[in-house]
Amino acid sequence: MNPKLNPKLNRGKSAGFSLIELMIVVVIIGVLAAIAMPSYVSQVTEAKRSDGQIALMNAAQDLERCFSEFNAYNNANCTFAAASPEGHYAIATPVRTATTFTLQATPNASQTDALCLNLTLTNTGVQGESGSGTVADCW
Repeated sequence: MNPKLNPKLNRGKSAGFSLIELMIVVVIIGVLAAIAMPSYVSQVTEAKRSDGQIALMNAAQDLERCFSEFNAYNNANCTFAAASPEGHYAIATPVRTATTFTLQATPNASQTDALCLNLTLTNTGVQGESGSGTVADCW
């Protein structure tokens, strides 16, 4: 009898994947995901951090324009955006006098950045941060 016509005679040949082959593929996918995920999270955090940096630079430009017009950073007509463009940081001025300012970007709940907690920028262009990172890490 022809073995191709009778499936009972083809018991030694497999037509699909074995469980071992399937488990090897699952392990490979798991290893690749374990390698890629921390890198992805780090890139997302850095992208959100750049949102805070942009907000600080924009606020500093607004205050410099105000100083050029009113000869004071703390003039009542001097305004700037209180949030970053993407909304990941809130912008405040803990120090704001007629001749100096310090801007601070504080992360919102959407930004969990243990390395750089708060970003700061002064009227002289000095950049700073509070957290476990360095200024070079955060800026």
